[in-house]
Formats: sequence, C-alpha cells, structure tokens
Amino acid sequence: MKEYFFVGTYTEPILFGTGEVFQGKGKGVYLCALEDGNIRVLEQLACRNPSFLCVDPGKKKVYAVNEMKEYNGEFGGGLTQISYGSGAMATQRDMGTGATDPCHVALAPNGRFLSVANFASGAVTVFPLDDEGNIGERQIFQHRGSSVHPIRQRGPHAHATIFLEGENLMFVPDLGMDMVKAYRYEGSDVTPAPELDIPVPAGSGPRSGVFSRDGRFFYLIHEISSQVSCYACDRGRMTRIGCVETLPEGVEKDTNICSDLHLTPDGRFLYASNRGHDSLCCCRVEADGGLTVLHHIPCGGRTPRNFAIDPTGKYLLVGNQDSDTIALFAIREDGNLTALGLTEFGSPVCIRFFEQ
Repeated sequence: MKEYFFVGTYTEPILFGTGEVFQGKGKGVYLCALEDGNIRVLEQLACRNPSFLCVDPGKKKVYAVNEMKEYNGEFGGGLTQISYGSGAMATQRDMGTGATDPCHVALAPNGRFLSVANFASGAVTVFPLDDEGNIGERQIFQHRGSSVHPIRQRGPHAHATIFLEGENLMFVPDLGMDMVKAYRYEGSDVTPAPELDIPVPAGSGPRSGVFSRDGRFFYLIHEISSQVSCYACDRGRMTRIGCVETLPEGVEKDTNICSDLHLTPDGRFLYASNRGHDSLCCCRVEADGGLTVLHHIPCGGRTPRNFAIDPTGKYLLVGNQDSDTIALFAIREDGNLTALGLTEFGSPVCIRFFEQ
C-alpha cells in the first residue's frame, strides 16, 4: 500500500530560542511516498525555512510557515500557500505573519481559517480562508507574560495551536508564559477565552498537545521539564489527572528538551520525542485517560524535531533534524516500536501524512 506525506525542512540559518544557530540543509517542501518500507521523493518546491506544514486534501493545498525574523523585507516570518495534485507543486501566494519565527500552522476544523503560532515574539496570527482555500488578511493576538527560566522564559513563546473539535475552541501552549491560552471561534472570527486558560507548573515550558479522538482527554508535552501532562476535558475545561516523565530514570533533565507527541489513530498508544536523549518515549493510554510508560527507544538520529504516524497506525516516521535522516519504525500490536531503516534527508523538521 502506497501512502503519501509532505516534509518541511530548514533551508537557511536560524537562531533558536536555546541560543543555537542552526544551518539548514534542506531545499524546501517535499512530496514523498511510503511503500513497502521505502521512502521516495516525488516532488520538491523551493520555499524558505518551511518548518511546519498543514495540508487540506480537499482543496489540494499545503500551507507552510516560513520560520524567519524577517520575510520579504518585512518584520516577522511568512506563510506560503502551495497547490499540489496537478502534476507539480506551485506557490500560489505568500504573506507575512506580522510576528517572528512562526513555528506551527493548523487548519481550523471548519476550514474557515488558519492559525499560526509565532515562537520568538509570542503571538498567534489568524488568516481567514475563502471558499477556495486562499489566505486573506491577518489578525494578530499578542501574548504577554514570562516565567521562571532565565533564558527560555523571559517573554511569551507561542508554540502550537490545537483545536478541540465540536466545541469551537483553540488552545495555544505558550512555552515562555507557562500557560496554555484558550480562544473561541465562530466562522473565521477568533476571540480570547481567558476563563479557559490552563496554567502549568512554573518552568515546565508547554510546547504542544493533542486531544483524544472523543475530546475527553488532552495530553500536553513540556519542552523544558521533559514531561507529558494528562488532562480530563469537559467542554474545554481542563482538570489535570496525571503526568509522566519522558526520560528513563537517572537521565538528567538539563541534557534534554522535548519536542513532539502523537496518539495512534486507535488512541491506544501515545509517543513523545526527546531531543538530547534522542529517543522516543512509548506510552499506553489507560481507560481513565492516564499514561503508562512502556519503554524508550533511540530515534535513529540526532534531534527528533517532529514525527508522524501514518493513517493506518502501522508506521511511525521521525525527522532527525541534526543528522539529516528520516527514521522509519513499525508500530507493533503491543505499542512497542521496531526500527526499519533510515533515509537521508536534509534538515527534516516536519512530516505530515495526508489521504488522497
């Protein structure tokens, strides 16, 4: 069975929040196929630092953030709209986000807008979409605040936007504020919902999250403290019910920062990635929504910035940013992972499967 996915890469130097300057080796956005354990590049489109992507298969569009501090001569990064499916990918339009280092983009469940998290300046940019999926004029929501880490949390750092389907709610983990900010939306109109904000332990640095398919549970990964918190969710109101460590016992936390997490399509297992320890933490999801750590496995390279699970739930692909590889794993029935091989790939930082 052939499956398809897009890969975003770093293409030029970027200054990270950790103080490191990374030299990107990628060439833009890639359309790839996975078949019989083999990864093959089908198409490639030049694009500047497309570090995160989202796909609208119905309209045959990919939206890529351009993670930069200045884009097209203007302050802030960019958002590039790409078409695919007609023989070759093509850039249709691009716009500035009005804020620096956009690192995540998501399509609202109603298809009416895109939300972009801008890490360096700690803002959320909302782009309305017309009936053809074309991006319109932006609206910016600037976060304000800080927390206890003297380097990583001197100001706000919005890192992702996560939608709770059926409730018209959007949640934005802000690593710099130790807060998950909440928003309501109607159509393409977005407004803050501070009564649903989620404060997290000081110094933990929330980065990204995922809801269970039924919306009853929310899982939040903490970049700085190397943990995943579990919440019971009642129409957007969160109650923390547990927390697990992503590192094996005895590993020092100051040598690691977490990056990504995903649930399998059947909701039975959750995986979280460690950068520094360069591993995947494999967890079983219990009936009460809690997590039980099963094991840890090396991710097959250095700095697993992002990973993805294919729609069948059989495979997991890891983008190893610093070793220029994509690692392929098989997901076994018991949730454990088996390494299947590596594919050379310049600075892979986002992997997104989509269905034809």
